[in-house]
Amino acid sequence: MVNKLFDLTGKVAVVTASTKGMGLAIARALGSSGAKLVITGRSQETADAAAAQLRKEEGFEVAAFACDITDPDSVQRFATDALTAFGRVDALVLNAAGDPPAGSVLGQTPEQFDTTMAHGVRGSLALALALAPQMIERKSGSIVFMSSRAAKRGTGLLGLYGMAKAAIDQLVRNLAVELGPSNINVNSINPGAVRTDFSRMLWEDPEREKLTVSTIPMRRIAEPADVAGLAVLLVSDAGHYINGQNISVDGGSTA
Repeated sequence: MVNKLFDLTGKVAVVTASTKGMGLAIARALGSSGAKLVITGRSQETADAAAAQLRKEEGFEVAAFACDITDPDSVQRFATDALTAFGRVDALVLNAAGDPPAGSVLGQTPEQFDTTMAHGVRGSLALALALAPQMIERKSGSIVFMSSRAAKRGTGLLGLYGMAKAAIDQLVRNLAVELGPSNINVNSINPGAVRTDFSRMLWEDPEREKLTVSTIPMRRIAEPADVAGLAVLLVSDAGHYINGQNISVDGGSTA
């Protein structure tokens, strides 16, 4: 049966930065496939509110915790909380990232570089390393990093962000090689423009949205749900042999 390939019943999925936007859409999609969920927000209040929404609207089993991906102590506490919540973690979707500085890399400071890398790379790697050992022990698991189309193209608008996402894509390849022998697949999703708060500047103004859409062969900006389906594929049996890939979800704009 095809549906069995995507069945996550009995699995535990962690999705970081999952109180809204793509993170919430991914959590909802994983829960709809049967997974128990562990979600995070920047505060316990926002995490609890999103968890309550998912329980009420969908009937999901959800645990919620605060996690600051830039704070090593917070990341380690969350890893412990996530494992305690349901006793294991089968799928890890690393969606958390900060708001990057806009503009050319020529004008960025060392402090801005360090902050961007802490938000975009260091924290997600730390969480992956904290939760990978129990996957290795069971010889089963999936890790998905949220990257970006910006990792594959030059940009004068989000240069540091693109650099951080390119680092994520290389990290995926390294981890795929190291964790593959333990039956753990590691991949990244590279969205283009998605209708979220992060990319509001691309669609809030009708003229700017028209310009953005003109560069996308499918002639629309993605919705968060357009990205969520790929996350389900990558952590399910249907996509478990996909490993070490950086997969664009951008309506064809990188083509």
